[in-house]
Amino acid sequence: MHRSRPVVGLPLALVVAVGAMSGWGSGTATAAPEAGGTLYVNHGVACSDTGTGTQSLPFCTVQAAADVVEPGDTVRILGSSLSAYSQAVTLTRSGTSDEPITFSGAPLPTSRSQAVLATPASAPALTLKGVHDVRVESLAFSDEHHSDVVAVTGSDHVTLDRLNVANSAPTVPVTGTAIGVDGTSSDVTVSRTSIYAGTAYGVRVESGAARVTVTTNAILSQQQGGIAVSGAADTDVTSNTVFTPCAAGISLDGGSSGVVENNVAITLNSRQSKACPAPTAPLYAVSADSASRVTADYNVAASGGSASTPARTEYSWAGTSYATSAAFRGGTGQGTHDLDGITAPPGTPSEHSPLIDSADATAPGELTTDQEGHPRVDDLLVADTGNGTSRPDRGALERQDTLTVSADDDPTPPKGLAPLGISMKTDATSAWGAPLAYSVDFGDGSDPATGTPGMPVAHTYATPGRYTTRITVTEPDGTSAQKSYAGVAAGTATPPTTALSVAPDTASGQVDAGSAQFTVAAPADPWEVAYRTLDYGDGTRENLLSDVQEPARPSHQYAAPGTYTATLTQTDLFGRTTTARTTFHAADAFVAMTPQWDTEKTIAAHGVLKLSAATLRADSNGTDAVQLQLVTSNAKASGALTLYPHGTTRPATGDTTFEPGRTTTAETTVKVTPTGAVDLYNGSSGAVTVNVATVGLQTHAQYADTYHPVTPARLLDTRTGTGGTRSPVAGNHSLTLTVGGTHGVPANADAVVLDVTATTTKASGDLTVATHSTNDSVVNGPYWTTGQTATAQVVIPVYDGKVVLHNDSKASANLVADLAGWYGTTANGSEFLPVTPARILNTRTGTGTGKVARLAAHATLKLKVTGAHGVPATGVTAADLNLTVPSASGSGYLVAFPDGTSRPGVYSLSFTKGHTTTARTLVKAGTDGEIALYNAGTTSVDVYADLLGDYDVFPAR
Repeated sequence: MHRSRPVVGLPLALVVAVGAMSGWGSGTATAAPEAGGTLYVNHGVACSDTGTGTQSLPFCTVQAAADVVEPGDTVRILGSSLSAYSQAVTLTRSGTSDEPITFSGAPLPTSRSQAVLATPASAPALTLKGVHDVRVESLAFSDEHHSDVVAVTGSDHVTLDRLNVANSAPTVPVTGTAIGVDGTSSDVTVSRTSIYAGTAYGVRVESGAARVTVTTNAILSQQQGGIAVSGAADTDVTSNTVFTPCAAGISLDGGSSGVVENNVAITLNSRQSKACPAPTAPLYAVSADSASRVTADYNVAASGGSASTPARTEYSWAGTSYATSAAFRGGTGQGTHDLDGITAPPGTPSEHSPLIDSADATAPGELTTDQEGHPRVDDLLVADTGNGTSRPDRGALERQDTLTVSADDDPTPPKGLAPLGISMKTDATSAWGAPLAYSVDFGDGSDPATGTPGMPVAHTYATPGRYTTRITVTEPDGTSAQKSYAGVAAGTATPPTTALSVAPDTASGQVDAGSAQFTVAAPADPWEVAYRTLDYGDGTRENLLSDVQEPARPSHQYAAPGTYTATLTQTDLFGRTTTARTTFHAADAFVAMTPQWDTEKTIAAHGVLKLSAATLRADSNGTDAVQLQLVTSNAKASGALTLYPHGTTRPATGDTTFEPGRTTTAETTVKVTPTGAVDLYNGSSGAVTVNVATVGLQTHAQYADTYHPVTPARLLDTRTGTGGTRSPVAGNHSLTLTVGGTHGVPANADAVVLDVTATTTKASGDLTVATHSTNDSVVNGPYWTTGQTATAQVVIPVYDGKVVLHNDSKASANLVADLAGWYGTTANGSEFLPVTPARILNTRTGTGTGKVARLAAHATLKLKVTGAHGVPATGVTAADLNLTVPSASGSGYLVAFPDGTSRPGVYSLSFTKGHTTTARTLVKAGTDGEIALYNAGTTSVDVYADLLGDYDVFPAR
């Protein structure tokens, strides 16, 4: 009877080069002992050496377990090579013949890691001292010091099984021993262990030891010897593979006795060096005082590089060297079945190798499994030349049968709508020609179907789902191999639904108003989805991850403000598509800037001044518009300044007006080009000097503030005491005004929008507005002449809820401050959309009103600001306007306020008889999308309104 090793798709091959022995010592994990007889060691988790070593609270060190272990207990050492136990462990406690003590580094079923003990410089990693009935298995050792690793001293009935001793090959002479058995020990077995280059000796048995078995081990490149036995009685060295380019592979001396059988010693021609002190040592050496007590047979002297007879001496027996196995047999009568003159890798024998089925199954110490735990089997392709019935191969590794399951053995068809009928078969083969049968588990809970290779089986999936089918191929003796296919899909009658939603990207109360955070819901039948594509509506798209078990949350930064329709297209396994759409309004949020008056230029009559992005500080991420303050002086003639994006057509609008002999100030908003540049046009017949400062940016790609418009409210009036002061402010004096925490402005607002006015002025001058806690942010309010009432709207950062108004005049003036809105956290705020400047009101032409008529004294007109010029029809909360009263026939002021609300007593623009005045007005819109303009003067006036942008509900609906 033979057994085979299952392999799916590929034949078994283990090729190991010098210095690498991949696969040696992997073994098979031992099942965990019954609970209650196990002590756990795991320094990779919460642990304690003062506890009882439970799995939930294991020991931290192996020594702690060794100090308390009792007969019948198993010490389970958990860990990996990434976290070795660097300690010298000494065991002095013993088991009994019925209840041995076991130390195991075999992984738990849920883990593939194996515990590693690192050898310290001072002592072996593990010493068994004066103990009996002890088993150490499935432990790995790291020997960085090339010193002794495992030492058995004064002990008996000890088994060391499936150990792994690893380290890089030394470059200088070393003295350590991987596994040592001293002369006071007996009944010791070293089995199925891998020992890599790193020590002087692999396994060393010292004089006086008795009944030691060294079997089925794989040993690589030791400096002084692979297996060295000196003066030990009844020592059996069986079925080991020793790769020994530098030293004797197996040696017995000092009057040792025992059996040497079924071993494979492999050599390469090597030159002498510090690391290779004896490259001409024999592969097998038995001294004269041991020769009469040792039986040797079924051994192999092989070359690892060519098929020629090895150049080294194969045997040294009783002081005589023998170059070949034939010479050895003739000279000693030993080695009747020995082999040489062959090539053998230090791993699994290749098919048809002379090593296969040629060993002595009755050799003392011969195991029923090989070094990796595979059974010793009869290869049907090789004639049996060994002794016994189990037909083992020579050496530590056994050639196994290869079961090949074709990669083409897939369900047909692999998908379709339920009920789905499929067929499946296999053309599996045995490399040794064994008869096969197979069964198919269809993965839906039905009974498996059976067949023979080449014969298909059929099945119908009645319920929609994705199923894993599994083919199991079996030989008559029960050996099997499996192949799984996870692609059978029985689809639903309708494709999975899709759902798509979007929200702006917010953080810490601010918004990146052009960044969309999408949510793609997981479908009810996620297994049915093949792929999904999200088109962002701006010419870009993204293929979403195929894992649809959880909602997907892609994000997208839009390159410009606008309204975008994103489309999710979902395709299922059967080619059916479903879509979902959502709309995102990419817009701007506000970044308040500290004004820097660094652009003072004189512009010739009808000249254009180009302002670069760097000059405007508009070269930061996603800037779409800038809020500027303009101060004009030294005008040679009356006129107006117009701002517009560089390279575009100049609009018929005005941002500020000026005239000779006067200094004027105004804030305004201007859209910028993708490069950030702006053109400033002087519409006058004479030159004018202009000073420009940036007070804020509107950006779609930075975390910034939203705007909160309010119904205009008076915060300060020194004529009435509103705001806490009831007297004019003296020349060159200041007044501190609290704006945070009042009239709906939160204490933590980042900036406020104020209409500031000077009235009952006693001399010419101007008003500045500054932050209270710092002098960095200062903006200019209105300039005036003696007796003039002047108003300007300003945006000013707020750090402690207060601002400072300074009367920069030689004489007193009453000061008025009216609140228009504030910038801050996103809750209930508004986002900005810049537009191409457009004149939406002109009472001289009827634009905006439908009739040519001045705005009469104490009269109100309504102006629609929504639904045209790029402004949405709904959701608008405020309009950004420049208001102009040209050539006023009398003095007075305008009040701008939301239509449908009571008119507030505030100043929006103050005008003077005979002069043209322009002022920015950021005004809240009524629920009907209209604003109201009231003429508080005593004479009728013409009014222009130029639209610069709009604020919309955040997030936009």
